[in-house]
Amino acid sequence: MRLSWLLAMFALSVQGATLYKVVKADGTVVYTDRPVAGAVPVALPSANTSQSLAPKQDAKPTTTPPKPGIHYNISIQSPAHEETIRNNLGEVNVSASIDPKGTGMFQLVLDGQVVSTKASPQFSLQGVPRGEHKIEVQLVGKSGKILASSPSRIFYLHQASVLNRSG
Repeated sequence: MRLSWLLAMFALSVQGATLYKVVKADGTVVYTDRPVAGAVPVALPSANTSQSLAPKQDAKPTTTPPKPGIHYNISIQSPAHEETIRNNLGEVNVSASIDPKGTGMFQLVLDGQVVSTKASPQFSLQGVPRGEHKIEVQLVGKSGKILASSPSRIFYLHQASVLNRSG
């Protein structure tokens, strides 16, 4: 920081000064900004400068602005986040809501895999194994593009163990 400031001050101080060339008795050449006996003024070329050009303005934009789309908001109503579901058959009901109402199909994603596609955001799963699972509901347009997606939600499926039977 100090060096750049020092160089800037030096450049400003030298800009308007006259430079002199002195050849000493031993043949060495010395340049100075002070006139001394035997000094010859040195003509310096003018500093290289150029003017910046304003950027060209195109008559029409190169890209078309995106059309304002509908922003859908999907939220999973059931099961609650980190809810424990107790079901020995592995049955899980998933319910979601969307605002505003969308046209398209709804996909249920369980642990990163699409497991069901329906016209409504109500799903009934069968045979889900015990343990932790992550779900997400997506709205898919006619072209197959995902238009909206709910935040991921985790639930736990608890099943009674055959090892803990009393009897």
